[in-house]
Amino acid sequence: MNRPDDWADYLDPDAADPSLPPSEREALDRIVGTLALGDVWGEPPAGLRASLLERVAAESAAPGTAPAGPYPLTWSGVPTGPSHPAAPGAPVRPPSRFGRRGWWLSAVGVAAAAALVAVLAWPQPETTTFAMAGTALAPAASATAELEAKSAGVAIVLEIKGLKPARAGTYYAAWMRGPAGVVPVGTFHWHKGGIPIDLWSGVGSDTYPELFVTLQHEGGPPGPSAEVVLTGRAG
Repeated sequence: MNRPDDWADYLDPDAADPSLPPSEREALDRIVGTLALGDVWGEPPAGLRASLLERVAAESAAPGTAPAGPYPLTWSGVPTGPSHPAAPGAPVRPPSRFGRRGWWLSAVGVAAAAALVAVLAWPQPETTTFAMAGTALAPAASATAELEAKSAGVAIVLEIKGLKPARAGTYYAAWMRGPAGVVPVGTFHWHKGGIPIDLWSGVGSDTYPELFVTLQHEGGPPGPSAEVVLTGRAG
C-alpha cells in the first residue's frame, strides 16, 4: 500500500488504522481541523462583488480618497450604513479568526489555507544519517551516508573523504547489518573519487542500524570480507 492509501485509511473512520509515523498523523489531523472550520465553506455576503469593484474603481480614479458608493466595506466585509453604523474615526476591528459569527474568509485567506493544506499533505522524505569513520585499514577516511525511504526501497547517498582507490583486482562493497544478518547495498571502486556514490537497499535502518564498507577481492566469497575500511551507525 502506498502513502496516499495509508492517509485515506487514516481519515476513513471505517478503515483499519494504518501504521503512520506521528509527524504524518499530526499533519493529517491539522488538515482535518482546517477543513472542519465552517467559515472555510461560507458564502460571501450578497452584493460583495459589486461593492469591491466599485471600491477598486473609486480608488483607481482618486488614490487616497474615500471610495464612492453608499456603503464602504469594513475589514470584515460587512457594509456600513444605516443598519451598520460606524462611529467617525472609530477603528475597524477584524473578526475573530476562529469565531463562527457569519463572517467569511477572504480570497487571500482561502488561498493561504489551501497552501497550508498542500504543504502539510505533501509527503516529507524519511531520512536517516550515518556518520562513518575510517578503521585502522583506512584511518584518514570518513564518510556520511544519507538514507531516504522510497517506494521501492531505501536510496543511499554515500559521500566519502580520504579513502584510497581500490587497487587492481579489488573493489569496495557496502553493507547494512542488523540482528537478522547482513544485507549488501552496492559496490564501487572509487578510482576517481570526489563524487557522491548512489547505493540502494531493500531494508531499512530501523532493523539494520549499522552501515559498513569492506574491501573485496574479485573472485572471492560473496559475503563481506574482514577488511572493513568504514563503519558507522544510524544517528
